Amino acid sequence: MLPACGGLSGNGAEIRAAFQEAAPRPEWWDRIHAKRVNTLDEMLVYWRDNTRTPNQFFKSAYQAILDHPTDSDLVVNAINLMPYGDSAYPHTVTMLEFALEHYYYYERPLHNYGGKSGDAIAGIVEKLAKTYNRAGDYAYAVEVCERLLDLREREVNDQMLELISLQYAEALYGHGRTNDAVAWLETAIVKYDGDWEPKLQGKLDEYQR
Repeated sequence: MLPACGGLSGNGAEIRAAFQEAAPRPEWWDRIHAKRVNTLDEMLVYWRDNTRTPNQFFKSAYQAILDHPTDSDLVVNAINLMPYGDSAYPHTVTMLEFALEHYYYYERPLHNYGGKSGDAIAGIVEKLAKTYNRAGDYAYAVEVCERLLDLREREVNDQMLELISLQYAEALYGHGRTNDAVAWLETAIVKYDGDWEPKLQGKLDEYQR
């Protein structure tokens, strides 16, 4: 479904145009005023700001991509967080696919962060797989999860791998591969050491019934 990497040259204008094509501005854009951020750290501070609204964060992150399209730290982490800013945004799928197409091997900076370098991309994969599953596009969800597990599993923290495993198992089950879903959940429960094991076990029990 998605190539290993995209063809963007790194030119800011090209990246900006490709992003805007994949993720047009939401219809509420002009009704919202949001803080301007210029770095990943500034964006994360605004993310934790309890006084701003979800839409304000979405606009701030979106504008940061337009302002700094060659800053991959800002671009990828903004896209990873933006779905929380507008759950009804109609272009979420194409926005997330844009990130995976052009930034698949992006490594998140680890300063002031206790996770792993692949976590931002894994977060995008988890959101995209969840969206595919909700739409009944189980084959796409299987593909996007398997690709991450094959190529970047070692670079992703166990918490995120458990969340991805839930989406992967749901996709397998929805695609009629119940035995594979059960086998993967059994594997994930043993393999990963996160806080989502009760949820994994619950899904396993459900699929075994």
